[in-house]
Amino acid sequence: MTVLFLKAFTLTLLGLLPMVNPPTTATLLLGLTRGMSAQQVSEQINKTAVYLFITLCITLFAGTSVLSFFGLTLPSLRLAGGLVIAVIGFRMLFPSPVGQQSSQVSGVIAFVPLTIPSLCGPGTMALVLSGAVEIAALSPETPRLPLWAGMVAAFAALSAISWGILRLATPVCRFMGESGIDALTRIMGFLLICMGMQFGITAVRDVVAGF
Repeated sequence: MTVLFLKAFTLTLLGLLPMVNPPTTATLLLGLTRGMSAQQVSEQINKTAVYLFITLCITLFAGTSVLSFFGLTLPSLRLAGGLVIAVIGFRMLFPSPVGQQSSQVSGVIAFVPLTIPSLCGPGTMALVLSGAVEIAALSPETPRLPLWAGMVAAFAALSAISWGILRLATPVCRFMGESGIDALTRIMGFLLICMGMQFGITAVRDVVAGF
């Protein structure tokens, strides 16, 4: 039992950590929280860690059922995620005037885009879903509870790691200053547009390959 738990925990954590890539989300956080107070930024970071854990658990236990119920496919998730990322990238690359930004920074960014699609994008969801399918396909003699528990524990560890890395974004923000953050925001905006386009290309390629 313990061996199965540790195996599931290790494989899940090592497999998802590069996909989640918290440092990338930390740089995105720097651009999206301009004008927010330290307390607001801290609240968004705390919510992001909680949302990440909940989203991963829902994907593990109900992801395939939700996709089947709504008739959704992974390419559709990739395409939708790509569109969301591209829109956010355009807003960061071409920011609104200062008078309009103050009304935008008060919005909640913890779930979209920090959790979805930045931390938990289509690739991360696909990896979690594949793990759920593999566990379901095991022989009846294999206990599943340690495997589920190991994956959930890995989700908790991953959320804690992401929380710690996002907390480091605030000191970096102070170090870079206003001009540095503005430059980084525009660079990240351009990269997000590229990421969104790549998600769309991958989705179209998967659809074509299916035919």
